[in-house]
Amino acid sequence: MPFGLQMSAAERLLRRHLNPEEHRHSDVLAWDLPTRAFKWTLVVSVVTAWVSSGFDDPAMTVHKAAGYTILTLVIYRILWGFLGGTTARFSTFLASPAAVVAYLKTVRSGTEPPYLGHNPAGGLMIIGLLFACAVQVALGLFSSDGVLASGPFADAIGATWSSMAATLHSIWFYVILGLAVVHIGVNLFHQFVKRDNLIGAMITGRQARATFVDIRNPKRGSSLIALLCLAVAIGLVYGAVILSGGTFFAG
Repeated sequence: MPFGLQMSAAERLLRRHLNPEEHRHSDVLAWDLPTRAFKWTLVVSVVTAWVSSGFDDPAMTVHKAAGYTILTLVIYRILWGFLGGTTARFSTFLASPAAVVAYLKTVRSGTEPPYLGHNPAGGLMIIGLLFACAVQVALGLFSSDGVLASGPFADAIGATWSSMAATLHSIWFYVILGLAVVHIGVNLFHQFVKRDNLIGAMITGRQARATFVDIRNPKRGSSLIALLCLAVAIGLVYGAVILSGGTFFAG
């Protein structure tokens, strides 16, 4: 197609919004609402945690709130990985190292097949991001600056170890940042070079219909189950802190 006639991602989204009937049979559900809500809430929470670490807030109240939200989201996503919609389930996108290598070879040769959900490399990235976020929050729970700000479990391990946890907490963030940069870069590459509407699908939840190699008949997750998973995640975070004698926002 000539360059001047190519339709941008924004134009495709606008046409889809203005003419939903035109696209009803030409696309397919990729990400249901609970999965999309998780993705964007995690993005906002991680950015908030990062920015708030530089606030003039000795007790780091906003930073802690963002951290608890991230922990809740990670637990929710683990539950949703077993109980959610087709594309959200671990059983759909977790692949062996050999499968990841094989997929990357097809990317290099330009012969990669279309995936409705996460491709093998993308699935590995999701697991990596969840693990990195979980480690970061765990370190924060045990961290203390020795003056005002401390996590709910800092006193349980003593000043030396809580100070070490705080140091690792500040360093580990760069692991998350590195993974996020790679993740964003790959999505931008697919969106603007490969012309795969990945970013649009993260917003609308829908992809252009194709012969996908991973999923044939995707099913959306139950909103009720999503709410139950969220309630369980909140309960686990709250219970872990309160039942252990910790205080959420104490200095």
